[in-house]
Amino acid sequence: MKVKIRNVLSKQEEQIIIECMEMTKEFEDIKNYCLAKNSFLTGYTHAAEQQSVSIKDILYVEAVGENVFAYTRTNVLEIKKRLYELERELEPHKFVRCSKSFLICLLKVNSIRPALNGRYLACMENGEKVMISRKYAKFVKKTIMEGL
Repeated sequence: MKVKIRNVLSKQEEQIIIECMEMTKEFEDIKNYCLAKNSFLTGYTHAAEQQSVSIKDILYVEAVGENVFAYTRTNVLEIKKRLYELERELEPHKFVRCSKSFLICLLKVNSIRPALNGRYLACMENGEKVMISRKYAKFVKKTIMEGL
């Protein structure tokens, strides 16, 4: 595989071109990474102040009743979307559903250990622990084993 870098004169000229014989998982990951690099979600703080957060900073997303919250290392934002909508939107960013009410970013998981009754516990970068339910444990483990 060749990598070429060419300097351009303006920001408008910047682009990434992927030339491949077949769109493999590796090329798909490169494409998703490039598209996600400057992606943001807009949410609201506890003081109802609108704020944007980079998707790369989100550790996990939790649905509590009708409300959906995105958690970063230092902040919590209420997101005005449904969990299933965020699941689709965040999938290219390595987010997976780990229970009925949680999405976790696999890139932000420090470790996973067994819990009771076939469940697992994901220890996130910020020290939080998120339960992976039996229903989703096999899928989460498979995704991790495939190299994210």
